[in-house]
Amino acid sequence: MHAVNKVAKPLKRDFMAKRAEFDAVRRHVENECAAIDFEMRQRIILIVEELFCNTIEHGYGGDCEQLVQLTVSVDAHTCHLIYEDCAPPHDPFTAIADLRPADTSTDQRRVGGLGVFLLAQFSSSHRYERRGNRNVIELQVPCAGDATG
Repeated sequence: MHAVNKVAKPLKRDFMAKRAEFDAVRRHVENECAAIDFEMRQRIILIVEELFCNTIEHGYGGDCEQLVQLTVSVDAHTCHLIYEDCAPPHDPFTAIADLRPADTSTDQRRVGGLGVFLLAQFSSSHRYERRGNRNVIELQVPCAGDATG
């Protein structure tokens, strides 16, 4: 892992809610997280991909012209993500309590919800808030090798 010496100024970027935009989203995350370990950077990309795909699929009902905002900042130990969209209100973390234990057989497990479970597992803290007409998800993701998972 490369040393990250200071907190970078958070950079907020807008992306259209289109699947074809994810390459730009990925490049943004890779650039902002370039100083952290490759494996941890991949976890952060997976988190953002889960959020982005869920916004498109479930929030907007498919590709559209709506914007998604992503703010990324990294310090020596943590990547702080703020993910915002204007989809209908939805707190993804309420679904975590509904998940069955990991030892439940695959055929007994309900479909869906595992992505948000991973978000919670990969983050040291997570929260949802509705601010005006926006869903705002904030995650703290450890970027040191001792992260959960």
